[in-house]
Amino acid sequence: MSTGWKRLTRIASLAVACLGLAAGSASATELRLMTWGGHWQDIFRPVMAEFERQTGIKVTFVVQSGAADGLNKITAQRNNPQVDVWTSIESTVQVATSSGLLADLELAKIPNLGALPASLKTSTGAAIWLSPRGIFYRADLVPFEITKWEDLWDPRLKGKVGATFELDRGSFLVMAALLNGGSEKNIDPGFAKVRALRDNLHAVYKTDPESIKLLETGEIAVAGWGILPNVYRHLGPDSKYRFVMPAPRFLATIPVSIVKGRGAEQQAAAEKFVNFMLEPASQATMTAIAGTLPANPKAQAPEKLRGLIPGLPIPDVYNIDWTEVNANFANWQDRWAKEVQAR
Repeated sequence: MSTGWKRLTRIASLAVACLGLAAGSASATELRLMTWGGHWQDIFRPVMAEFERQTGIKVTFVVQSGAADGLNKITAQRNNPQVDVWTSIESTVQVATSSGLLADLELAKIPNLGALPASLKTSTGAAIWLSPRGIFYRADLVPFEITKWEDLWDPRLKGKVGATFELDRGSFLVMAALLNGGSEKNIDPGFAKVRALRDNLHAVYKTDPESIKLLETGEIAVAGWGILPNVYRHLGPDSKYRFVMPAPRFLATIPVSIVKGRGAEQQAAAEKFVNFMLEPASQATMTAIAGTLPANPKAQAPEKLRGLIPGLPIPDVYNIDWTEVNANFANWQDRWAKEVQAR
């Protein structure tokens, strides 16, 4: 064999070896986490940074305006998913699961699942925290201390209240139904109760940022459905903002899921990240920033929550039947548009 041919052979062998090395190390180096924007991203950043430091896998954000928006995104991307990991709410995970959009979470690959109570995990969703819901208001614009849901109907709040149908998928309507002798299985009393709020109702918000903007500008004085992580950073001894969690109490499970169809290596990396999010240290970091309760019982709850919630375990928590809600949501949406917003 000529010297020139030998040299070409060595070069070709080296190239093949390099290609083999590249193929062997083609594990995921970046994940895409879809979650809410604004303050929500601050909750995840320290955990993402530590995960990258330990694994070399970078995590970047995809923003959803709400869980329903996130569901719409992964539905539209069914044949070409652009998201690896998704945080949402129980109802949208249920819909996404029935549509075949989410991968199963396996204990063998996500061992921290074993620490979660059975009520905080499903085949496709694992709770990363529990999020208190209640009423958020400005003490400088409200002439009395709000202590119960019924206060939203107080005549002194005429033209001062904001409410929502979209956030938490009709939960405000379910709350109104409970106050009026109904439930998600008997929603007519809820619509009657919300119609009775008409004089006080000034705005209907659809997204987390919209609810906060309305309060900050003073367009509304009360957010009738307040999500504690949205408002947590506003609270403090000298703050004009208040949060109250009346009975019946709502404690939303915020699950994390893995989107199906991104390939084996991406899924393996996503499983590592979900497992990392469920570690006690990660749980403590996230919930301290968010103002939520850790799903992993081995993690400590934030000290600041003691003055904001009724105590642990939280009493009088109402568990919504999301199967019932999802079955009727489209009809409720039409009724809300006609009976509440059309005035």
